[in-house]
Formats: sequence, C-alpha cells, structure tokens
Amino acid sequence: MKKLFMAVVAAFISLASFAQSGSWSVGLNFGYGTDISKPFLGGRVMYGINDAFDVAGSFNYYFKDKYDVGYGEDITFRYWDINADVHWNAFRGDKYKLYPLAGLTYLQAKASYEGISSSDGRFGVNLGIGGSYDFTENFAVGVELKAQIIDGTQFVPMASFMYKF
Repeated sequence: MKKLFMAVVAAFISLASFAQSGSWSVGLNFGYGTDISKPFLGGRVMYGINDAFDVAGSFNYYFKDKYDVGYGEDITFRYWDINADVHWNAFRGDKYKLYPLAGLTYLQAKASYEGISSSDGRFGVNLGIGGSYDFTENFAVGVELKAQIIDGTQFVPMASFMYKF
C-alpha cells in the first residue's frame, strides 16, 4: 500500500510539473475530524492543472488530547494526516469552483504515557465535495466536506484560506 501511495503522489507531482497552463496557491486549513473528535490546523498547496482539474496536497495537525488516568498521570494522544486529492471542477465560473474530489490519505496516531509511546499509521482514501470562491485575484476561500475511509470512515469538514500566485 505504501508503494502505491508513493506512486500516486509521484504521478500527481509529475503531472503538475509538466502542465503548461497551471497556477499555484498555498494556504491554511481549519477543520474537524469526527472520528478523532478534534479540530485541526494545517497547510495546503494546490496546483491548477487547467480549468477542469486541480491537484491539492495538505498536512493537518490535530490538537492533542490529554486524559487524566488518575493519580496525577496523563495519557496523551496526537494525530496528523497527509492528503493528496484531485478536484474535478465540474461547475465553475469566473470567481467560483464546485467540485467532487478523490484522493489518498495517510493518518498517523501516537499515544504517550509515562515516557512510553506507541504510534500507528494507516493509509486510506478520500472522497468528497468542495468549492472555492476567489475574493480577489490573489485570495480565495474554500470549503470541503470529505470522508476519509481508513479502517472506518471519518467525516472531515474543512475551510481553507488560500493565496494564489
């Protein structure tokens, strides 16, 4: 699965580098993972291959969880994910895009207790819908609703604030 994920990411990068008429944008993500039950903050890079297709990569860090297990001891949980998605801009105008999306995700979890830690990572698939609106030539806002299908399904609503080059 890791080899497949790396091959797909390499294909996205290759496709983006050979495209002639693209545009780049970078930004911040704010969202919430329903399975993890935590908000996240992240970064995003998007490349517009042409008017119909975009590729987007993101890294999201979920706010940590700390639980008191008694006797003054805590267990801490940390999560992060990496995503690579393709957007098909099915409905688009001069200032907006509405799209279905599909892609790959990798979710990493780490638990720490009394100096001992354990971590686990899983690959999965992203499926969802989204949209963006260009406020100016250089600034845009986006919203996505997607399902991360890993060992179950996590619903991930997210807002992005993007600077376009």
